[in-house]
Amino acid sequence: MSWRVGLARFVAFGMLVTSAFVVFAASSPVASAATIQQISPTSGTTDVAGSASFTATLGASGNTGPVTYSVTTSNAPPGLTVSGDGVVSTTGTLAATSYSISGTDSDSAMGDAGTWSYTLTVTNTILEGSSTSATVDVAGSANFSDNLSTATGYPGPVTYVASGPSSPAGLEVSGSGAISTSGTLAATDYTVSGTDSDGTTYGDSGSWTYTLMVTSDTIVQEGSVSNEVSVSHSAAFTDSLSATPGFVDAVAYVVTSPSTPTGLVVSGSGAVTTSGTLGATTYAISGTDSDTYGNTGVWSYTLTVTPSSGTTTLIQTSALSGSVTNDLSAQYSAGPITVKYGVGSVTFTTTKSSTALEVSPAGLISTSGPLAIGTYSVSGTDSDTEGDSGTWTYTLTVTGVVVTVVFDANGGSGVMPNESDSQPTALSLNVFTWPGHTFVDWNTLANGSGVRYSNGSIFPFTSATTLFAQWKIGKVPSHSLTFEPNGGTGSMTPEIDNTPTAISANKYVRSGYTFVAWNSVPEGSGKVYSAGATYSFKKSIILYAQWKKLPTPRSYVVTFNANGGTGTMAAEHNHKPMSLSSNRFTRAGYTFVTWNTLANGSGDSYSNDSTYSFASSTTLYAQWKKNKKALPPPVVPDGPVIGTFARGSSTLTPALESQIQSLANQVKATKHFRVSLFGYGDDLSSIQQSDKADVSASIELGRMRAQEVATYLEGQLSSLGLKGWTISIGVASVGSGQTEIASVIATLS
Repeated sequence: MSWRVGLARFVAFGMLVTSAFVVFAASSPVASAATIQQISPTSGTTDVAGSASFTATLGASGNTGPVTYSVTTSNAPPGLTVSGDGVVSTTGTLAATSYSISGTDSDSAMGDAGTWSYTLTVTNTILEGSSTSATVDVAGSANFSDNLSTATGYPGPVTYVASGPSSPAGLEVSGSGAISTSGTLAATDYTVSGTDSDGTTYGDSGSWTYTLMVTSDTIVQEGSVSNEVSVSHSAAFTDSLSATPGFVDAVAYVVTSPSTPTGLVVSGSGAVTTSGTLGATTYAISGTDSDTYGNTGVWSYTLTVTPSSGTTTLIQTSALSGSVTNDLSAQYSAGPITVKYGVGSVTFTTTKSSTALEVSPAGLISTSGPLAIGTYSVSGTDSDTEGDSGTWTYTLTVTGVVVTVVFDANGGSGVMPNESDSQPTALSLNVFTWPGHTFVDWNTLANGSGVRYSNGSIFPFTSATTLFAQWKIGKVPSHSLTFEPNGGTGSMTPEIDNTPTAISANKYVRSGYTFVAWNSVPEGSGKVYSAGATYSFKKSIILYAQWKKLPTPRSYVVTFNANGGTGTMAAEHNHKPMSLSSNRFTRAGYTFVTWNTLANGSGDSYSNDSTYSFASSTTLYAQWKKNKKALPPPVVPDGPVIGTFARGSSTLTPALESQIQSLANQVKATKHFRVSLFGYGDDLSSIQQSDKADVSASIELGRMRAQEVATYLEGQLSSLGLKGWTISIGVASVGSGQTEIASVIATLS
């Protein structure tokens, strides 16, 4: 019996017998004080932001009454205090480090005493320094190095871990923050990111990111380097120069040739325009380009202006598609649709409408309201004020907003990566464990009173959510699901679990059949389990795949019509999309262009070898383009050549006059008194050869050149004293097809 118990009995007894009370008290043993033991908490953790409001209460055991706490003066760090009743608190916001305080405690009523200590660790977010990016050219990229700058707000050395891969690969970051490359890098941006910490001593952590911009030494022209437009559309022509990635800033363009541009104009930003209506010929312009990082390059652009002959097909130049998330789809807008070769304002008409997309006459694209996830298409025709026309199309892809599900072990242990998606998807199977417990399911609340989700079940992914593992005490035996193809082929691994879990997706296949469900009996008379259903795993069973025979697909036929051509082509039959046979029809004087569902070409067009859906039968008519009539081969008279003339000119130069003087001396020496001169025009392109005006101009130029030679030759023959000679002139051909600069040929007879 302890001293205090004995004393209590003595006092109780003394209330009844006063004489015995005095004698008994004198003979009792002397009581000794107990040691007060400190219990949890003995330490705590907070970050800098929460340190000003941090509190904790010390605990003790072995005491008989309220404990009073005293701080040993030498162990009282600035910022941390402990009150007499054991409340730990701070005097304000603390720096990130560890704070320790200690002292004594006692319950003065009984004389018990002891000692106590408390440590508060204040952590902080490590802030990334100024070294977050750099620039290097391709040549220097292999030897590039840098260091993540020293972070602030932490007491210990920082260790860096790359958690996000470089995109594209090429950057490497060591644990000490040293940055290097894997070798010579292509010209683009490389970004790597990760986390940093100063170890378990202080627990400070943060995140970092680093971008290396690798620039190209030479800016390379891409995209539009040439184009074509008709004379009637040339005044309104526009285009843009572009360059391949590999430069850091906007590219500036400078024209160097010709020094005085005639026809084409290029702005500093690369916009290509014309100076007005241009003649039918080829226009070339070139120059240099540069960016603010010193990268330079050269560019050139050629515009071929063709003769105006009827209407021109308008070509869509704006994007054919776009995308938007479903939460922003109601506000989506794009456009206007742009085309090339258009004159004046272009009007857009919708021929294939969509309940989701609307296109205004000016080509502005908008939606009819909020759209579900999916793909929406609209198309139509366009026309300008000159009667030119074409077609346009636009497809909008609506995607879901990507949301993230975080998995919480809720008492268990282990690691499960977050799962992100924008549409209903099966949850990752649980990998958390808790000794002596069995996983049950997931719940949106830690106490299990929220929304439940079975292991591996479908989650809607409509909003970010944390799912808490739900456990029950005791280890439940595992059972298995074994899958049988039941007439199908393939393989599936048995599924083993001890908690309700989604059934694995079917991987078996069966030709001519589609999978329907699982059943506990092969012939389907047992319990049905739909695809993705949850199984309790309270016992092991075999699930048999159930199949439904597919109907025999209807076959459709495509018949080919020569439409003025000759030859034969067999009809094609199928029930699914397939590439059409190449055209085998021929037509004298014509070239095959495309197929069309109407003979006059106003129906749906299909290019040679294109894919046909075979969703219906149709007849495809060959569409033909008449070949241009070739010029007759040039006449090459026999005799000396006088040339060459400047392009487009019939003026005699001193060199040409010297050639004609030699011709006069030859006439005199050979005593030829009949001279025939045949003039050549300039060489014509295939496009110019089809234009009557260009052909007539070339013929006239050849005649004028022959006449100029004849006039000068007459004077030379007269000066030589010759009489009785005759000179005739003619045109040998329209463009020799051999040289751009035409010649004049003199034939002596």
